[in-house]
Amino acid sequence: MKKTLLLMALMAISLWSGAQTRNVTFRVNMSTYTGNFTTPEVNGTWNNWCGNCNAMTATSTPGVWSVTLPLTQGANLEYKFSHDNWAGQETNNPAGSCTNGNTQFTNRVFTVPAFDTILPVVCWGSCGPCGSLPTTANVTFRVDMNEFTGTFTTPEINGTFNNWCGNCAPLTDANNDDIWQITINLPIGDTIQYKFSHDNWGGQETNNPAGACTNGNQQFTNRVLVVRGDTTMPAVCWGSCLPCGQASSLNELVTNNMKLYPNPAQGSFTLESALVGTARILDIAGRTVLSSAIEAGENRLAIEQLQRGIYLVQLSTDKGTQTERLVVR
Repeated sequence: MKKTLLLMALMAISLWSGAQTRNVTFRVNMSTYTGNFTTPEVNGTWNNWCGNCNAMTATSTPGVWSVTLPLTQGANLEYKFSHDNWAGQETNNPAGSCTNGNTQFTNRVFTVPAFDTILPVVCWGSCGPCGSLPTTANVTFRVDMNEFTGTFTTPEINGTFNNWCGNCAPLTDANNDDIWQITINLPIGDTIQYKFSHDNWGGQETNNPAGACTNGNQQFTNRVLVVRGDTTMPAVCWGSCLPCGQASSLNELVTNNMKLYPNPAQGSFTLESALVGTARILDIAGRTVLSSAIEAGENRLAIEQLQRGIYLVQLSTDKGTQTERLVVR
């Protein structure tokens, strides 16, 4: 009798344990991904964003990869797709129906149901299938002319997207605040180079090749942008990666109290500061993507969520603001 009761108890425990874990199959379509990759992976709150520990495998459907994971029933998860141990990661829309709405760390969300689940095939960086993805985006470029010391009539934007045509893309200033802008429809995924000029190349800005928004070319220093979706760019000062009043183009990289290493960095880096302050990491569009309080001494900052590219680390202390360029691999 005792053996029978023990067996029944063990069976109950087994059934209870099985009810707590459900198999969830994640699927992503990589067919429209324009970069290079070997193996997609899924990273989330359940695996501590570990990298390639939940690698995906190719299915019989061209471009579609999947992985099935045992996950806790009822768990509210955040996750995203990446590839090759965070060598690349998707950029999701915070307004998307499948995301958390966080504009800084936009992740997919999912609650594990009380049954095994095969999630729909979604396109990389989208809440829907690949056929529903837009192919172009509206990008609004803005330049602040308030600190421009020369004379001009109309600023314009020239770049690889318009063959540096001169005055074919003039900017406008509807409210007369000397911040000029233009909206241009560009292919999603394109990497463009551009700069601001005025009056059909009557004058052009001189940018800092060490600036976070530029290509680093000392001879032909242009601004760079990867088109990821509809975007309104920050109003930058003529010849600068930053808004007017924050820093001039020639002083954006002056550092006296801050060191960054390693640089290039992957996963994390150390900010060594002589002063207490606040650090902001800005992307190539001038948007703050990370912010952290800084103590005097060594500060380790995690950057697993950042895509590969060039960023600007801005340290603000009671002695002023200093800026350094950071390359994320």
